[in-house]
Amino acid sequence: MKLFSKSTFAILAGVALIAGAGCSRNNESSSTAPGTADRTAADRNTAADRSGAMLSSTDKDFAMKAAQGGMAEVALGNLAQQQGSSSKVKDFGKKLANDHSKANDELTQIASREGITLPTSMDSKHQETVDRFAKLSGAKFDREFLKDAVNDYTEDIEEFKKEVSQGTDPALRDFASKHVSVLHDHLDMALNAQKSAK
Repeated sequence: MKLFSKSTFAILAGVALIAGAGCSRNNESSSTAPGTADRTAADRNTAADRSGAMLSSTDKDFAMKAAQGGMAEVALGNLAQQQGSSSKVKDFGKKLANDHSKANDELTQIASREGITLPTSMDSKHQETVDRFAKLSGAKFDREFLKDAVNDYTEDIEEFKKEVSQGTDPALRDFASKHVSVLHDHLDMALNAQKSAK
């Protein structure tokens, strides 16, 4: 007994072929989609993998010292404007506060991109220095402040030069290279103010 005519069978066979082709295409797209998603996720994670954990000890030390020192310089610059007696010290303090505020912002942006966690407040050493100068005023403040600035900037310049020559993170090395000249300007201002005071 015939259930289907030849024409009916042909139609059913055609429908089956079309359905099969559709399934095949769906399988192909579903099998390639996860691979594409995996590659996209991997691309996104590449930047995250470049975290602070990958930095050299030289880079980490530099970033921490630069952040701590930068915060202290802003605080000391503000104190110099308030408690200094000479116009040179007040002007020097204003430049310190402005220059180091900009440098601190720049370092914060670099740290964010490089996966570095910077300190948000001064350590005890820098805080003690700020507290000591907060108790001084007038000519005594000027004298002690300038003496400290000359010593501090001489050391800072060496730290920044060390990062330029030995650091491995390009962004931190560029930051250090850019700001060495700024530190030299600060040292020159401190030395000139010292000469004027004498």
